[in-house]
Amino acid sequence: MNLTKNDVCQSGDGKEALYAELEKHWLPLCPSRELKRKPLGLTVLDVPLVLFRTEEGAHALLDRCPHRNVPLSGGRLTAGKLVCPYHGWEFDGTGACTRVPGLCTFKPGPHHDASPAALRERDGFLWVRLGGEARSGEPQEASVPEPLALPFMNNPEYYSFVWKTAVRGSLLNAAENLLDATHTHYVHAGLIRTDGGRQTVNARIRAEGASVEIEYTGESGQAGLISRLFERDRQRSFGRFYMPGVAQIEYSSAKGLTLLITAVMRPTSFAYQDIYAVITMKRGRFTNGLKKRVLTPFLKKALNQDITIVETQQRTIERWGGESFHSTQADLIRPYLEQLMKGKVYDTPHEKKVQLFV
Repeated sequence: MNLTKNDVCQSGDGKEALYAELEKHWLPLCPSRELKRKPLGLTVLDVPLVLFRTEEGAHALLDRCPHRNVPLSGGRLTAGKLVCPYHGWEFDGTGACTRVPGLCTFKPGPHHDASPAALRERDGFLWVRLGGEARSGEPQEASVPEPLALPFMNNPEYYSFVWKTAVRGSLLNAAENLLDATHTHYVHAGLIRTDGGRQTVNARIRAEGASVEIEYTGESGQAGLISRLFERDRQRSFGRFYMPGVAQIEYSSAKGLTLLITAVMRPTSFAYQDIYAVITMKRGRFTNGLKKRVLTPFLKKALNQDITIVETQQRTIERWGGESFHSTQADLIRPYLEQLMKGKVYDTPHEKKVQLFV
């Protein structure tokens, strides 16, 4: 068999375009609680950052001292200043160098400063914008929306807990995996769905702004073990994606929310995603700790199955030198993810209704 250029894409196709688009958005970094007393080093879009907290709040700088390029994340905080571990240069939250030990007199200049990155703290998460300005007093672009709201994190009616995991795969493929209904009969056979227990369900797709939502109705319950144990009367379920990297699955009954799974993904690199999975349930008569202990083994098993298949997919893509995908009408979410990651914003709501045999 002879392969042509169209059969196998070149590796790295789309990376620069995706990065350029993602840099326009506030990118999730980590839960606020991960940033404690010590500086924290993280990477997003291949850019190393150091996070630290002072009395003024949380700050982000490029993780490189301008003096001799040692990572500032290996330093310490002293009197609200980040101290480089090599020669002790000190930096404030804006990146300005405030002290060079050994100099009798110090006249700061811009060449002494570390490079800042714009940082926001919202609903228990830290967000960075690589394409923004971070100096205090300088306005942000009016067209840039604030970081995505996660109101359930602070809602007393709900109980949430967070898992941290990671997957070797692209942001697009990881998001599709989390939101795709048609793989669950095989990757999660018996746990979420079974091939012999399929139902005809109605799917309503709605894309608006920089997000897409699929609402499923007509599925009384999934055939798998999780549904049989934890659901009684499913009314609706949803799959949602918000740029730049938040995927969400919601199940609800006549009594309201049953389970909400929110995957907050940090694209460390093009083919590696750090993921914070936020599991949210409505508070009820059972203790929150008991709910967590009972549900955790089942959800973690499903999560590990997803990680395994996405990483298997990534190894195959790399072995063949790139992606060569062919889709059908059953691949509901993929076209919208592709458009959103290319920068398409739905100025007016776009709706579509289909039926799916799941």
